Amino acid sequence: MATPTQLKSLRKAITFDRPPLCSGAISPPAEGLYLYYGKKNARFIDFSSATPKDLDLLTAACEPATFGRGTEDVYDESYRRAVKMDASSFSVQLDLASLGLIQTIEDQLLQGETENMRIKAELYKLNVYGKDSFFKAHKDTPRGTDMLGSLVIIYPTPHEGGELVLRHKDREWKFDARSLTAFQLSPSFAYIAFYSDIEHEVLKVTSGRRVTITYNLYLVNPTSKPGTSVIAPDPNSISNLQNTLQGFLKSPEFLPSGGTLGFGLTHLYPVTSETKLKETASRLKGEDAHVYQACQQLRLQPLLRMIYEDHQSMRSKEYGIMLDRIVKNPDYDYEESSYEGALVEAMGGVPVNRVEGAAIENSYWVAERGIRGEFITWVSRLNERNKLEDFQTTYGNEYETRYTYCRPCIIVRIPAAIDRV
Repeated sequence: MATPTQLKSLRKAITFDRPPLCSGAISPPAEGLYLYYGKKNARFIDFSSATPKDLDLLTAACEPATFGRGTEDVYDESYRRAVKMDASSFSVQLDLASLGLIQTIEDQLLQGETENMRIKAELYKLNVYGKDSFFKAHKDTPRGTDMLGSLVIIYPTPHEGGELVLRHKDREWKFDARSLTAFQLSPSFAYIAFYSDIEHEVLKVTSGRRVTITYNLYLVNPTSKPGTSVIAPDPNSISNLQNTLQGFLKSPEFLPSGGTLGFGLTHLYPVTSETKLKETASRLKGEDAHVYQACQQLRLQPLLRMIYEDHQSMRSKEYGIMLDRIVKNPDYDYEESSYEGALVEAMGGVPVNRVEGAAIENSYWVAERGIRGEFITWVSRLNERNKLEDFQTTYGNEYETRYTYCRPCIIVRIPAAIDRV
């Protein structure tokens, strides 16, 4: 087994300080602050000099902003108070690539295998937050397995409040667009891009109007955008984990008989019930991509796995069933078997421990059914939500049934010490 000291060193080495977002302000050409809207009665607004009447007309052309809750889109002013306009009803003259914004986002948000991919931005929606408007904490609704995140552009309209607060793990960031644009020498917009699974909320606007447009960000193959440069990974963050793990692999005292290391992932990933986990490996984000790539560079074989809670075992929180695929609702005879039985007996699921120190021999499937289990040494804790979420969005920016989020884990099987030389 790995010693507590060794595990502590590995956990420290995977600490990833880069925030899951990037933000700033840009002074675009004059037309970059133009907005055209309306299908029957087309109108124009220049945000570099928008008047209160201009903003009144824009607001009047919008409709109440709904959000996804459970299995439907709902309008509930106790949770979200704002108005919206779909992308089909307005147009902008923003060339994100020529402004260098796409490259900036790629440099910050792409790591691991995604570093050789590109980002495509699709215009999604316009929102206006007037006085007393807000949007409580939520995550973006997944709109495809290749969805990476969102880009929000905040126009330089006079307003107070309306800060965007983002949270991930135990960290929080507050983004105040107004403070970024207030002291620019020429008219500017503020922007923030972040991963789609990051929880965020819009605080109450106390005066004025906060006007934003949102782009959905998708990962695309680099061949679809020839001529762009390949982004290099952060050599310092990769080498820290790589060097620490490499040192342990050279030690005969580290897992002398071999074993399995487990890394609970920190991000959620959009999937369908047909998504193959190996496809998700090419879309890992932040710390997750950092771990996966470091293991690859050591010629280990990191694998993405789903671990489903094992309710057959007495201590279900301590044990699980590991699968190499995403399972929504397995078919099984309710009278002859169980959900866990279908995972193990029909799909080849492997009994595992979900927490460090839980003896695999105490798993129901190992102790009572004689199924061979696999003990995992957890380097980073398996998150409570390391599972497939319901194919319903509890609170999102819009209801969507096809896609949901999952949080798999990475496992790495380490050879015995005698075979590592």
